[in-house]
Amino acid sequence: MTSYPSPLPNPPSDGVSSLTFSSFPSPHPATLLASSWDGSLRYYAPTGPSTPTQAGYECTATCVPNPNNPTPLLHACFGPTARFAYAAGLDGVLYQCDMEKNTANAKGRHEKAISTVKSSVPNGTGGNAMEGCVVTGSWDGKVKVWDVRAPTVASSTGSVFEVDVENKVFSSDFVENKLMVCTSGRKVHLYDVRKIATGGNATTPGGFDLVSTQIRESSLKYQTRSCALMPNLEGFSLGSIEGRCAIEYMSDDAVAIAQGKKKYAFKCHRVDSTVYPVNAVAFHPNFLTFATGGCDGQVVVWDAKLKKRLVALPRLATSVSALAFSKGKDGGDLLAVAASYTFEEGEKDHPTDEIYVRKMMDFEVASR
Repeated sequence: MTSYPSPLPNPPSDGVSSLTFSSFPSPHPATLLASSWDGSLRYYAPTGPSTPTQAGYECTATCVPNPNNPTPLLHACFGPTARFAYAAGLDGVLYQCDMEKNTANAKGRHEKAISTVKSSVPNGTGGNAMEGCVVTGSWDGKVKVWDVRAPTVASSTGSVFEVDVENKVFSSDFVENKLMVCTSGRKVHLYDVRKIATGGNATTPGGFDLVSTQIRESSLKYQTRSCALMPNLEGFSLGSIEGRCAIEYMSDDAVAIAQGKKKYAFKCHRVDSTVYPVNAVAFHPNFLTFATGGCDGQVVVWDAKLKKRLVALPRLATSVSALAFSKGKDGGDLLAVAASYTFEEGEKDHPTDEIYVRKMMDFEVASR
């Protein structure tokens, strides 16, 4: 098995909080966005075609949304175009970052830290009611939707609409017309963005409100740390602080079982008797396989359908804090991995933060 390539140049100086690849053909579908606790947003572009074992990258832009008082960024995503990225963190402000000019302005605000930022990329069909919008989830128990094409705003009144999920938002995912939000209290909120209510259900006069498809309790016993929707939208995966991962399906249990899709959970990211949190989950865009990354420093690829481990990548020197598969034409060929201590053992000396972009072999990610 091939090891990791050389880490990307100019890594963040503090914890890497999120990684995401661009899905736009220009400037390049494999452009990578990384947010960090040092308050910076980094833009990595490929330097040329990838080799059989690795991909070359360079840091082409670094934006600090609040340079006078850098705030830790907890999450980031690309917007309706590759030029603009959206980042947020502990100060509760959603920033729009112009990665060509390395400038940023405030687009929205929550009362507490914003833990997740997801975008709905226009598909050109007009069938998605949230095209051109960014969704944020916060520790204030609110999920807000922002029309980023609207004039700059920096208050809660600027959101298109909001949903009160009652608990802190820890993780979320947004694929096509499905939005998943995981909160404290082990709750999982599932939304179909094609189902929009107006009028009496709106949180703002004349506005809109998401209609929840389901609100369910996680099948895992402890706090949710990470989540990801299946690319076919039939189900999702959850990772928890207890070193367990779960596969669940959108259908009711009885229907799912009749379809041969019974939910299940399994142990992972454990070394002898030590249990490590599952910090990141990412589905391959073309296969029903997914990768998990844990505080044990390892990335493991699993087959969700066959319920088996495909491959375990070489162990890194510290925690895996974030994962992302590439998108676009050659989606899934690349896996971005952040090796970044997540303070699961408190304050201590630890390796410097590093980001790797690894070329994945077919046998490592394809269902067998």
